[in-house]
Amino acid sequence: MVGSRIVLGAILLALLLAAAQAAAQDAASSSQTKKDSGKDQPALQLRLEVRRVPVDVVVTDKQGNAVRGLRKEDFVVREDKKPQKILAFDYFDGSTPSFVPPKLPALPPNTFISLPGEPERGPLYVLYYDMVNTPQDAQMSFHQQLLDFVDKATPGTRMALFVNADRLRLIQGFTSDHALLRAAINFQNPGRRMPKVFLGGVSQWGPGEFGGSDTGAALSNLNFMAEYMNGMPGRKNLLWLSGNFPLPVGPELHDLVFTDQVYDEIKHTFAAMMLSRISVYLVDLGGVAAGVGGTAVGFGLNAATQQMDEDTIAGYTGGRASYSSNDLRGLMEKAVNNGASYYTLTYAPANLKFDGSERKIEVSLAKKSNYILGYRMRFYDDPPDTAEAVHKKDPVQARFLAAKTEDTLYANIEHGAPMLHDLIFIAHLEAAGEPVLATAEQMLQLEDAPAYFRTRHRDKPLKPLAPVKLQRYRIGYGIFDSQLKLLATRKGKPAMLEFAAAAYDDDGRLLNSMLNDGLASTGTDAKGKPGVRFHAEQELDVPEGAAWIRLAVRDTLTNQTGTIEVRLPLKPEPVSVAANTSH
Repeated sequence: MVGSRIVLGAILLALLLAAAQAAAQDAASSSQTKKDSGKDQPALQLRLEVRRVPVDVVVTDKQGNAVRGLRKEDFVVREDKKPQKILAFDYFDGSTPSFVPPKLPALPPNTFISLPGEPERGPLYVLYYDMVNTPQDAQMSFHQQLLDFVDKATPGTRMALFVNADRLRLIQGFTSDHALLRAAINFQNPGRRMPKVFLGGVSQWGPGEFGGSDTGAALSNLNFMAEYMNGMPGRKNLLWLSGNFPLPVGPELHDLVFTDQVYDEIKHTFAAMMLSRISVYLVDLGGVAAGVGGTAVGFGLNAATQQMDEDTIAGYTGGRASYSSNDLRGLMEKAVNNGASYYTLTYAPANLKFDGSERKIEVSLAKKSNYILGYRMRFYDDPPDTAEAVHKKDPVQARFLAAKTEDTLYANIEHGAPMLHDLIFIAHLEAAGEPVLATAEQMLQLEDAPAYFRTRHRDKPLKPLAPVKLQRYRIGYGIFDSQLKLLATRKGKPAMLEFAAAAYDDDGRLLNSMLNDGLASTGTDAKGKPGVRFHAEQELDVPEGAAWIRLAVRDTLTNQTGTIEVRLPLKPEPVSVAANTSH
């Protein structure tokens, strides 16, 4: 890595330290409330190594209202018709905020805290707008409805926007700031944004370019998003917004329809979505217009058959399909409301043979009722190394997946990942000097970054990268967290923290990153009371063209993590402010 060093010392103003302490205590209180709610807490995600399967179950009445108040003993879980013991149980109520941040004073320029500006609500939502598989006339009518949906979304709902046009792109990372989402949808805004209409997709005359109506392309996009979200905690509801869904209804169609390679890709994609706890909600943008929603372009099926297939695809992942309506905003709101509240049941499979076979899941209630249960009906038990095998021809993706498997911090340092505030910290960023041309050694270290990675050939040695200009950023961290004191007391040793910083370009490609360790030390707060505090400084050399710097701090004893993402360029600030907060 480039420019790596840690310097302990006084970094942030006493006022900010006091604010961080108050925020940490508030977060610790909120966390303790959740822990006290019961001993049965769910695993955050499936790890095949420990043989745990989390099943998210949406329970609604006939009117579609969420059913609350059910207990662990009310549920029965079967895998391949064999009863399974529920090891962990929890209920996530999306109707109330899941986190309410404390009120904080205004921060100085270029100073940021790992807390949201408003309460957070519900699980993570991904808006996946598949323009390639949406006819142009449907795109025209949908654009305004998408804007209206974002404008009227419940405050605090965290959403990300992926768009499939000339290629799949993350247009906006997870945010509860709906103004940012609106700006990404409005094609007239500068910067990264989605087009109003994409002309290269399907049309009423048949498939277009860029993978329209192509099963392999659809699987590739779903698989990419699943791997991107793997490691991010909690359930994710993916709203697939499209006029056509070129997927088979399931891997059981492996006979005369698909080759072994396509069949394996289907299995791997469904397994990847399970690992990332993704439920897919299909929203058919065809409406009721003839020639748009009435026929599936890729398979030539009638409307009724197409809708049955959409129901099956969504049901495989625990989601739902919505169609046959020109009120597309209403369909999206229906999908969001359905997946907002859910129960999580975690069990350890009695069948320990993980060989890639299909497992069928059945969840029911112990007592008969008229309630409707929505959950993942199947999963495919891919061995842990399957993802790396699938990407063996793509060294960049293979190395990314290998690093992500070994280190849970990797998922949280990704561009666009949701903000985490299990650990509260404040950071001040400043540009140190002017951009300078990188040395040969610095360019050599940049070769491992995805933005600069090149495939190596045995018979053609790589030429050195052409030098680029690097801007050095100085990052000052300040932590005063009651949790650190508790950890030091309970573990009998100082808390060990990891500090990660990463720079990304406007397309979300990693340009450079660094990781440092440091020990917490005892000290006093702004009022002179004893406590545990941590001050650290990093310097990151960032290639020109960077658009984002993302920061993450993790306590290695508990895996509690805080993250911040900063948009470049930084704001101008008085010289005295930078000097007082970075030396």
